[in-house]
Amino acid sequence: MRQQVRRDLIHLAWPTALEQLLSLVTQMVDMAFVGRIGAYAVAAVGVIMQPLWFTFGLAGALGAGIVALIARLTGAREERDVRRATGTASWLGVSLAVLLGVALHFGASAIVTVMGAPPDVHPHAVLYLKILVPGLIGQYWFITMSAALRAVGETRIPMLLSLGVNALNVGLDWLLIFGNLGFPALGVAGAAWATSVARLAGALGLLAVLALRRDPVSLRWETFRQFVPSLAGRILRVAGPSAVERSAGSLSWVVYAIIINRLGTVAIATQQIAYVCEDLIWLVAFGMGSSCATLVGQSLGAREPERARLAILEGLRLGGLFTLAVAASFMLAPGLYMRFFTTDAAVIDLGIIALRVAALADIPMGLTLVLNGALQGAGDTRVPALITLLGSWGVRLSLAFVMIDFFGWGLLGAWIAAGVDWVVRLSLFWVRFIRGRWQELAV
Repeated sequence: MRQQVRRDLIHLAWPTALEQLLSLVTQMVDMAFVGRIGAYAVAAVGVIMQPLWFTFGLAGALGAGIVALIARLTGAREERDVRRATGTASWLGVSLAVLLGVALHFGASAIVTVMGAPPDVHPHAVLYLKILVPGLIGQYWFITMSAALRAVGETRIPMLLSLGVNALNVGLDWLLIFGNLGFPALGVAGAAWATSVARLAGALGLLAVLALRRDPVSLRWETFRQFVPSLAGRILRVAGPSAVERSAGSLSWVVYAIIINRLGTVAIATQQIAYVCEDLIWLVAFGMGSSCATLVGQSLGAREPERARLAILEGLRLGGLFTLAVAASFMLAPGLYMRFFTTDAAVIDLGIIALRVAALADIPMGLTLVLNGALQGAGDTRVPALITLLGSWGVRLSLAFVMIDFFGWGLLGAWIAAGVDWVVRLSLFWVRFIRGRWQELAV
């Protein structure tokens, strides 16, 4: 059984991991292009990343509920309810996307102010965020409906659409940031327009795919117009604690960023580039956790708890190997990563230190993300939410404040605090896993 589970997991995981990496490429390309404009441009793009991760966390929480329900229904072979759950999930995704988009548009200036952007960064960051909003609405819906496809084992379609989104974004970045081929040179605003248009195109592509599909996860007219309150309730029962976890975690990242932003423009630019590099591990581990969630949900729906347990162990093994490899590259060649994004010597020097500390912190981070995703596939979201609250607010923020404000360690102290946080979380998630109570939860 172990070998079959490993094959199933790899089959699901590589497209999901690649999809997550492709979503990272959008940020990496924007950061690399605007890095040629100056540190203020990198900071303008970077300063809104944490607030956006907060909103992506809410969409991801809804996706966790969708995966948990549809995977269970698929494992139990309840195709009629899978169809109804898909239509219900789409309406929930549309509602969340519109609410988040409206909040970001009208709150853009306040968000950038709260994030502590310096005066030379503030107007550029506000403009960047407002232009991103239309594409973000499409992206939020894309996240929720990609979860429905992953729940039945379809991971290649979201990956291929993400590939198209990134190809379009790269081309538009080249045209709109620097004004090539007669297009206007829009700078930071050009990066925002490129990303927004590309994300909208991806959402429209996914809608077309779902409309053409003929299996239970589709959006034919008779399915799309369905909204079943009882199924929505089952989705939200899983998504609710996950939303609390992700919201609390994202808010802690916002506060964490505010603490760091007080260190100045160079520290902000360095932090954002280091984040993008670290996301190589974050998003692949998240993709592995999502794939584990699919197998765990389907296995529990089919009443095969041992298969679910093996899926988690294999996910940890595969995710751990990838994490170790990338962390080693951060330790051995941090300068290569930094020079890809910027030519600013001060940012490069500080980033080399940050990435070497990150190399140690990222190993427990990657394993934690795999475990968390897998447990969510079983509908276990309440205890993980408490663990995240403890780690992010009780450990990371308190240590970061002490190390920066009392010890004067600057960005180095902030990254040490992050490493301690991930070690604490991994220990608690492992205890939750080996106790096995997640196998008995109803969705």
